[in-house]
Amino acid sequence: MLAHQGGWDEMLLAAGLVFAMLAVSRFRRRSTRMRRPAAPDDACEYCGAALTPGEARCPSCGFRKPEPEG
Repeated sequence: MLAHQGGWDEMLLAAGLVFAMLAVSRFRRRSTRMRRPAAPDDACEYCGAALTPGEARCPSCGFRKPEPEG
């Protein structure tokens, strides 16, 4: 920290930390979104894990597989 510079350096440091946390959060959301498939029939709609045809729930997150309409 710079000593006795009128407080601008402390404000700049705080703003930089907030900006860095927001940037990390945005990067994590974007990378998570890119990993998920476009919800094919054999993938969990909640987490994107692969499902086998006989499973009623996702083995990864436990989300219930929706019933086919018809």
